[in-house]
Amino acid sequence: MSQALRYVSPNRLEWHEVARPAIRDPGDVIVRPVASTTCDLDVLIIRGKTPFKGPFDLGHECIAEVMEVGEGALCFHPGQLVIVSWHFSCGACHRCARGLMNACVYHPPGAMFGMPVGGKWGGLFSDLVRVPFARAALLPLPSGLEPTHLASLSDNIPLGYELTVPRLECSPGADVLVVGGVGSIALFAVAFAKAAGAGRVDYLDADCGRLEIAEKLGATVRGAPVPRRAGSYRITVDASGSADGLLCAMRSTEPGGCCSSVGAQFGHTAMPMLELHTGGIHFYTGRGKGRPHFEDALAFVSAGRVKPELITTEVKPFEQSHEVLREPSMKPILVRSTTLSTAFRPKAFAS
Repeated sequence: MSQALRYVSPNRLEWHEVARPAIRDPGDVIVRPVASTTCDLDVLIIRGKTPFKGPFDLGHECIAEVMEVGEGALCFHPGQLVIVSWHFSCGACHRCARGLMNACVYHPPGAMFGMPVGGKWGGLFSDLVRVPFARAALLPLPSGLEPTHLASLSDNIPLGYELTVPRLECSPGADVLVVGGVGSIALFAVAFAKAAGAGRVDYLDADCGRLEIAEKLGATVRGAPVPRRAGSYRITVDASGSADGLLCAMRSTEPGGCCSSVGAQFGHTAMPMLELHTGGIHFYTGRGKGRPHFEDALAFVSAGRVKPELITTEVKPFEQSHEVLREPSMKPILVRSTTLSTAFRPKAFAS
């Protein structure tokens, strides 16, 4: 048997036994998470601020160690460290070929680790995990990179890249507004915007801790309350999780500019359609594309242009996951040693 960390109800987590994953298809790889962390959505789930009901296995961001490989995935080898994609992708269908690997034709809508949508795939706070279509889902971590602070390469780090760098390539030197309010995605957006040569990066948030981190990342910060309009920016990013933050980002986008929202909005927000129409604003929302941006985001990190360790809030042993995550900080990372000898067996715990 193997063990996985399960979300039961708000602030209640428990280890539970699951069948040890095995190779089912030639393209499968079995991995052992060695550095796992929470996405912003995980933190909201644990705090009971989403519609998602337990129980389900938690976690969709990690660096993992390869343990077993199928005959169709011999490009990987035991002991290798890999970035694990949060979503499932065949890598070959017409959507994957268009860069929409988070909407693969051959998987149920929404299929991902650590969430009760699109099937039961397990979570990445686990002893062992089966990764299907591993050639499409995994990226080897270059040798010499310490995995601890890179766990968010599964999702939040490439999402920060996606929200800023491609837009700055189209508008070099543009000013960028990031509206925070939930967690780390907004801060990764700040980091990539600065690294990609934005003219000015302004960051709005009510949380003093996130404001302090954003300032260290090079942003000009501004606390609560969120204004109706913060200025005029060619590129705006809403990662606030609130209607006020979303509306501020929209109204702060200059004519012809691009406003992106990363979600965590579970209610209904009336969009200022006349203002968007009048300004010819490009608006995007959706789950991050994930895997297609792994290499590009990793290049910024490998070169030291983006430093995820500045966004990490704490590093704790993996066996303390149930305690640390009951009341999670913004970006906790749970780590264990890389070894092929014995998989970690945490004691069962119910909070």
